[in-house]
Amino acid sequence: MQTTIGDRRISYDSSGQGVPLLLMHAFPLNRAMYAEQHEGLAHVARVISFDVPGAGGSEPGPLSIDGMAEIAAGILDALQIDRAVVGGVSMGGYAAFAFARLFPDRLRGLVFANTRSAADSEEARAGRHDVAAAARAEGGPAEIASRMLDKVLGETARKKNKKLVARVREMIEATPGETIARLSEALAERADSASVLSAIAVPTLVIAAEEDSITPTAEMRAFAEQIPGVDMLELVRCGHLSNMEAPEAFNLGVEQFLARV
Repeated sequence: MQTTIGDRRISYDSSGQGVPLLLMHAFPLNRAMYAEQHEGLAHVARVISFDVPGAGGSEPGPLSIDGMAEIAAGILDALQIDRAVVGGVSMGGYAAFAFARLFPDRLRGLVFANTRSAADSEEARAGRHDVAAAARAEGGPAEIASRMLDKVLGETARKKNKKLVARVREMIEATPGETIARLSEALAERADSASVLSAIAVPTLVIAAEEDSITPTAEMRAFAEQIPGVDMLELVRCGHLSNMEAPEAFNLGVEQFLARV
């Protein structure tokens, strides 16, 4: 499905019935990463996902993390949904923090999976700009996929789930190099969300993964402890893309959380 937000066509999926659950995707993938959530949570939630500009089926355009949150609000408007549980994995979690800051009155709950509240360090920003340059070079998406697969997938998935490895590689390589570059630059420039944590006033679920080297469990536990009444879920034998690597456990945790919401 598509809708126009501002002057851009945005592709999205909406399925199931129940509590509206809007999930924003990781870098540099697309909304297809939530296929298992659209299927596995349809009996308890109206699952909504969309492609950020230039990814998947969405029209290219300017990119920022705040802009992703604004698109999320536009999707809810298009679906005539006033309030939703909003969340995401990795970059999608950064956008969920932005949504909480920009649109707190539209929240029923938050889901932060494999993400962090802090802005990038200077070293991390430099790495983002290096990724942007590589993405714009000839053969960029394939190069980015080769760089990222060992980081975004846990050891268990890399050794035992070759189908998933191929699926993630395909999604990264399908993302245009310019989109990858703009996303990487947007990540580098995102706001620090540490000040948002103690002000969160809706039920919140934080999901960490045992094999996640990008956002380790200890780091996620540290920011989760600052959110009033938070639920913490720690998944085993999976890495940074926990919703894809351990979809049944991820979905069960979200389902139990939604019962509370």
